[in-house]
Amino acid sequence: MRVLLIEPGVYEGDALVRMKTRPTQLVSLTLPYLAALAPSDVDVQLAYEITEDLEHDYDLSSYDVIGITAQTSQVKRALELMQMLRGTGPKIIVGGPATVEDDHRLVRVLSRFADAVAVGDAELTWPEILSDAQTGQLRKTYQASTPSPIGGRPMPRFELMNFAHIDSPHVLPVITSTGCPRRCSFCSEFLYGEWLLRPIEDVVAEIFRCRDEFGISRVCFRDDNFLAHPDRSKELLSRLIGQGFEWACQTDLSLARHPDLLEVALASGMRIASFGIESVRQANREWTEKTFFRMADAEDLLLRLHAEGVETQANIIFGFDNDDPEIFEETLQFLTRTKVSRFFPSILYPIPGTRLHQQLRSENRLLSDSAPGVGDPLLVWFEPKNMTRAQLVDGYLWTKRRFDELPDGDRGYWLGRDVMVI
Repeated sequence: MRVLLIEPGVYEGDALVRMKTRPTQLVSLTLPYLAALAPSDVDVQLAYEITEDLEHDYDLSSYDVIGITAQTSQVKRALELMQMLRGTGPKIIVGGPATVEDDHRLVRVLSRFADAVAVGDAELTWPEILSDAQTGQLRKTYQASTPSPIGGRPMPRFELMNFAHIDSPHVLPVITSTGCPRRCSFCSEFLYGEWLLRPIEDVVAEIFRCRDEFGISRVCFRDDNFLAHPDRSKELLSRLIGQGFEWACQTDLSLARHPDLLEVALASGMRIASFGIESVRQANREWTEKTFFRMADAEDLLLRLHAEGVETQANIIFGFDNDDPEIFEETLQFLTRTKVSRFFPSILYPIPGTRLHQQLRSENRLLSDSAPGVGDPLLVWFEPKNMTRAQLVDGYLWTKRRFDELPDGDRGYWLGRDVMVI
């Protein structure tokens, strides 16, 4: 049986995004993991549409099964592909995060065009789906009745990836946990499952395989919150000291409370740390339940990382109820003061199922009954409390532009060194 696994592209306006090479931060684990879960007699290929022309580069009708994974922002293109492929021969299977959000609302839509929909994690259902496809017994939906096991996962089949389509220096993703221990009011991570930790031996074996088999010693830990378990993190990272690895991660600013963990992280090859700061105002952080760090400690941590040559990335959300037009200048001053290297701003997006969405709906501040797509970064589909929607968009654009105009020295870039982006 021949299987093609597709990660569809994303539309920006009416244009499908195309790139000659895939930035390292966009390398995902989903397709290599699904390929590893397939039986050994199944011929699997991987296709990342952001760097490939599916209609031109592949004979799509020649496959027995085409699997499509989609986030919400990819649903438009996924539906196009399914309509194009329907009736051409292959069985069409669709899954991904889009099947979980908004109380599974999109499952009904996807089911109209797919032969089967895999709801939620596919670790347990994917082998069954392939077996049913081979015997002509596909069901319309598949959903695991128990959580996916976090231990004993197969090694992702990175050998199926076309590294010519990926920017160098190459960075391979690794996960050490799924989910997140935090319950931030705006975040949907809890919708996808519990916080589960992989056995350290499994993680270490996978990291060393990346280096020994593919010659890649740069790793991006794709956990939602990599350093959230200090003792475990120290045990894992101590195994990497002196081994020539460089790594990036996303974590939270509670790292400021664990100087011993910071020392191990630096010794083991920490090169980039991306922090979900969310807001420079304490009142906003209290509402989002990000009260596990003090801003003064956070500033000290960011400056220490800068001094150690670690690139810091800050994720800030604009539009919380304690934001007003002054928040944009305050944020820019914070970013400059702490030598942040990269700034990723966003406008608050009320994801169905989150406490934020529930609150805004109860206050009649949502502008539509159902969540629109998330492809437009300037979308404001709620009424802000202390500014207009236009002020929110203008302030977001102003802060982003002013940060981008800062000299490299003021932004904490370490010139002359290749950087990873996560």
